[in-house]
Order: sequence, then C-alpha cells, then structure tokens
Amino acid sequence: MAVKKAFRASIAHCIDDPYVLTSGALQYIEDGLLLLEDGKVETLASWESMQGSEALHGIEVVDYSGRLIVPGFVDIHMHYPQTDVIASHGKQLLEWLSKYTFPAEQQFGCETHALEQAEFFVEELLRNGTTTAMVFATVHPQSVDALFKVAGNYNLRIAAGKVMMDRNCPESLRDTPVEGYEQSQ
Repeated sequence: MAVKKAFRASIAHCIDDPYVLTSGALQYIEDGLLLLEDGKVETLASWESMQGSEALHGIEVVDYSGRLIVPGFVDIHMHYPQTDVIASHGKQLLEWLSKYTFPAEQQFGCETHALEQAEFFVEELLRNGTTTAMVFATVHPQSVDALFKVAGNYNLRIAAGKVMMDRNCPESLRDTPVEGYEQSQ
C-alpha cells in the first residue's frame, strides 16, 4: 500500500538548469501543495488548484503556510573530520593544518570517536537542508566506515572515501601509496 503525504507551503524549485535558462528556470508557488507517494513527488501544484481534489481524499495535509519548502541541498566538498576546527585561525595553510586539523584528524583512528563525529556531522547536514554530499574522511578506514554507517541510518546520499597523504603531515596520518590503495579497495 502506497504511503501518501501532503504539505502546504510556499515552494521554490528549479524546473530547468539556471545556468542554461537564465530566466524562468526557478518556479515559485506562493501557496503550494506538495504531494508525495512513498517519498517521491507525485504532485506539485498551487493549493487553490488542489484544494478539495480527489487526490487529497483521506490524506492529512501538513500546513506549513508562511514557510518555504525547497529541494535538499547538495554540497560537493566537505571534510567531516574538520567540523570541530571550523573558523580556527591560521596565517598559512600548513600552520592551520598542523595546529588544528591534524590533531583533530588523528582522533579518527578511534572508531567510537569517528562514529560520534559522524553522527553530529550528518545531523548538522540534515538540519541545514543538505541531503546529498561529497565528503572527505581521514586516512583511517574506520572514519569512512563510520560516516557511511551514520549516513545510511539517516538515508543521506553521500559520496565519500579515505583520504590519502604521504607528505607534509604527521607520521600518524601518513600513508604509502600502496597502503592507501589497498585500504581504499
């Protein structure tokens, strides 16, 4: 049996590529209805055109009037191990990495720490509307496993992998090309 959900709100989404079609790519419905069937969009229309329709028979409409519904955001470059060092001051990249990032990343050798950080990171992504992300982990295979496990629990679409470093980093974060390749397999 199909599960249907309906939401009333202002709705904004792209109906075409805004880089190709610079005018008219965005559709905005001030008072709209989003009808989902099994989590997929079945109908997107104005509330006025759908109010009282047979398509809504027996379905509770969650009213978010005055709020905006948009598709989930996509972030194509994130480092989840750096969540705790965001906005840390560094004059140069290597200084910043040495003072903040490398010490934070070394902790991801502990599976429990990696899972806790992945949980916080994924919850923050979803809290801010990001439903798809390309994410860097650390050199530790368990950091990647933790991220995939937590992302799977929340049904977050994610592309991620093990980071590989063989210079300009502490020994505890250093890979050899062979080791990095084998662990990535």
